[in-house]
Amino acid sequence: MKTVVLRFSLAMLAICLFSASAEAQYTHTNDMEARPVHEYNTITMIGSPYLFKDWAKGSLTLKNGTVYQGIDLMYDQVKDAIIFKAKNGEVKELLEPVQEFKIGYIENNKQLERTFRSGYSGDGVQPNAFMEVLADGDVVLLKRTSKKIFDRKNYSSATIDREVQASEDYYIAKGDKAVKVKKSKSSLLAAIPDKKDYLETYIKSNALNLRNDTDMAKLVAYYNSL
Repeated sequence: MKTVVLRFSLAMLAICLFSASAEAQYTHTNDMEARPVHEYNTITMIGSPYLFKDWAKGSLTLKNGTVYQGIDLMYDQVKDAIIFKAKNGEVKELLEPVQEFKIGYIENNKQLERTFRSGYSGDGVQPNAFMEVLADGDVVLLKRTSKKIFDRKNYSSATIDREVQASEDYYIAKGDKAVKVKKSKSSLLAAIPDKKDYLETYIKSNALNLRNDTDMAKLVAYYNSL
């Protein structure tokens, strides 16, 4: 009888621990420091201030190591801010220091995700700026997308057009130090020169176009594999 009671108690404890873990991952967003969101009027706006126009599931890793998963996220690339839906449905701007976040999307009927990370510095990069990780490893290929909103008033018109314009910069990082690179073979090889001969052969044999994000990422991934 004691054995049965013990097994029942252990089973109930396991269920409670699982429930607590799930709760920590999915529903404690109300605990995060945040503020109300000032929403954009996107009806007449050309372009979008966000990475994706719609909500997407994602995860957050705070600087203190706390992880939140299964959250509805949007990434505001004008403010470089994370927008999320709290447990009670409120839309808020996250104020907690974030180390990394991942946001999901669907491409060719496949569920994929994009990873953004902070903590890098050098060549004008601020440590709290979010950089997209295109290739990860000992050497990291990073992409920084910044957006600005411009108001334009056409001549002899009372209408003001709002347009979002994006600029993109690329970096090679070793540790937390980032060096700005151009989308060219010479710039990339100058940033990681120690395996230049291998990389030049790889570029040629795979006909890489280093003005393309995917091919840049392939090159850095290959470097990390050597």
